[in-house]
Amino acid sequence: MKYFSKELWAGYNSRSDAERQRAFEQGERNRQEYSRQLEQLRPRLSEKAYRFFTDESLHDGRLLAFSAGDSIGHDIRGSEKFDINVHKVTVEMRVLGSNLDVHYALRYETVRRVLFDYPSDEPLFHNEGRHIGDWGYDELTAIDDNWLRHEVLFASGTTILIEFKDFFYEREGCEGVRYL
Repeated sequence: MKYFSKELWAGYNSRSDAERQRAFEQGERNRQEYSRQLEQLRPRLSEKAYRFFTDESLHDGRLLAFSAGDSIGHDIRGSEKFDINVHKVTVEMRVLGSNLDVHYALRYETVRRVLFDYPSDEPLFHNEGRHIGDWGYDELTAIDDNWLRHEVLFASGTTILIEFKDFFYEREGCEGVRYL
């Protein structure tokens, strides 16, 4: 990730006051730079998709499911037969918001690359065999004039990287409580 790295997140949580201060200052510069580059991507996104990347925050949310396949959602009992010659790689993520009261369904189409690195060679706040952890930071960047990249960094150090052309999402309320 270019703007919101593992090193920056570790700096936010450093025991050193000076290191934390440096991280917060660098983080503010990165946020401003990220916002500028995100504005440049606006013409490549639907208005709704742009709002997702600028207005919605999944920080401290939880990943419920991550799926990738040639025909996600194909109903094997339905009337439409599966066509082995049709390839439509799609990625879907289902995420609960930080207060566990909002459900997001994210969908990426025209996908060329997907990485799910759990927990990675450089874990953050990870206990072996435990959870992926909270959604920490994500960023949308351009690879070139045709492809976009969405990267997500989780508390454990897990990362997701998706290169795609089309993005859609749905948001709906649900019942849940993070802290009792």
